[in-house]
Amino acid sequence: MKTIHKYHLERSTDVQDVKLPESGRPLRVDFILQDRSIQMWVEVDADSVIGDSDDVRRFKIFPTGAGIPDNAEYVGTAVDVIKPEAFHVYELID
Repeated sequence: MKTIHKYHLERSTDVQDVKLPESGRPLRVDFILQDRSIQMWVEVDADSVIGDSDDVRRFKIFPTGAGIPDNAEYVGTAVDVIKPEAFHVYELID
């Protein structure tokens, strides 16, 4: 059985480490206007517990027009409709 968990990403261009099972599959990212945050929804095995995983996966947010390395896999784009700004989320694969 599977479930979906929500993970918070900082609005930063720094690499962000997220404790997430290797089998977790990012489904969507959104910009949450109320608190100006970026959230990522990930499908995980229902038997997994948030924060219980030893797996650390690396994500990075790129602004529009920035160079994106070859080892980056696209997850999704979150758009702030007020500014407007776009936050392109990628997972860095080693």
